[in-house]
Amino acid sequence: MKPFATLVLAILAAGAVAAAGQPADGPKVGDPAPEIQAAAWLNSDPLTLEGLRGRLVVVEFWATWCPPCRKSIPHLVELYRKVGPKGVAFIGLTSEGKSTVEPFAIEMSMPYPIGCGSLTDNDYRVTGIPHAFLVDPTGKIAWAGHPMDGLDKAIEEQLKKTPPSLMDPKTKAAMLVVLDQVDRAVKQEKYADAVAILSRIKGAADDPEIGARVAAVRKSLGTYAEKHLAAAEEHRKAGRPYEASVALRAVLALAPGSDQAKKAEADLKVLLADEKAAAAIEQGRRDAEADAAYAEVTALEKKNDPAALLKALDDFAAKYPNTKAGAAAADRAKAMRADPELTKRLKNAAAEADCKGWLSMARNFLKAGMPEKAAPYLAKVIEKYPKTEYADEARRMLADVAKATKK
Repeated sequence: MKPFATLVLAILAAGAVAAAGQPADGPKVGDPAPEIQAAAWLNSDPLTLEGLRGRLVVVEFWATWCPPCRKSIPHLVELYRKVGPKGVAFIGLTSEGKSTVEPFAIEMSMPYPIGCGSLTDNDYRVTGIPHAFLVDPTGKIAWAGHPMDGLDKAIEEQLKKTPPSLMDPKTKAAMLVVLDQVDRAVKQEKYADAVAILSRIKGAADDPEIGARVAAVRKSLGTYAEKHLAAAEEHRKAGRPYEASVALRAVLALAPGSDQAKKAEADLKVLLADEKAAAAIEQGRRDAEADAAYAEVTALEKKNDPAALLKALDDFAAKYPNTKAGAAAADRAKAMRADPELTKRLKNAAAEADCKGWLSMARNFLKAGMPEKAAPYLAKVIEKYPKTEYADEARRMLADVAKATKK
């Protein structure tokens, strides 16, 4: 019986080796790799190709009873230790149960994930083992064959062609959102914000796409820094110290800690050491601050509330004297007061606000049974705005108060 068993194993082994080429009716190179499944897992939680998207994945079909499989395992272990840290995942799939596979895996020191009780070989049309498939980061088959016949070279080529990601998909998606925020900040010339947001990117080297975008952003920031340095020099030579200081501060925001930033810092110190230039820089800063704030004041015109606009203009002119925007606010307020129709509207609006407020206070006191406290507010309405409907109402209320007092 032993010779017969040996013969059977030899025939099976020979068949396994002979059939280890790419299955004729199975998925071909370039086709999407079928999803994998297993009833139980060793060395890992359950895995899927979808969950490993972005990485290179070696999917090997094997069995404990297969001598060629046993022969290829040390090679796979060595390869796993060599390229695993580079983002290549290894998965061994077998139809055998966990109780059979686990002691064998321990004996062979197999460190990579093993799926037991798997029928995925049917989806891949595997007719002989060992048989391996190399799945690229997009989920397509990049290579198929015997694991000891070209897998090493295929992995090497794919690592160069489509470097895998070591970043999990959720983290990558979050990092892409952050990079979009960086791009927007750069376009808006909010360089300090862009640099601060960029600092939130972690592990850029773990993903080729993220790494490339971070490198591109840093390069563009460096380019902008050079342009601002050149612009600062032009402004300085043209006697525009404020504009020069703005350009130099942009460099400090764009490239903190760089040689460009060191030069910008030194040039800014020289500018500020000059009293005349320092005064011009301070005036420019005040003008810029006022210009930005004035936009909020002029926005009040859309609310059709001239009283609120006039007050805002007066407050602004007082806060930003000796600035272009402050002068513009003062001129606008002056023009509003010079308009007879507008002045009349403003007075009527003020009268209405005063009268409504005083009448409301009087009513509250009357409701509380304190007519003596209501009377002064009613008298104020009559005294200040005698020829108005509010004064007429105040007189009627005073008459009622008088009658109530007599009773």
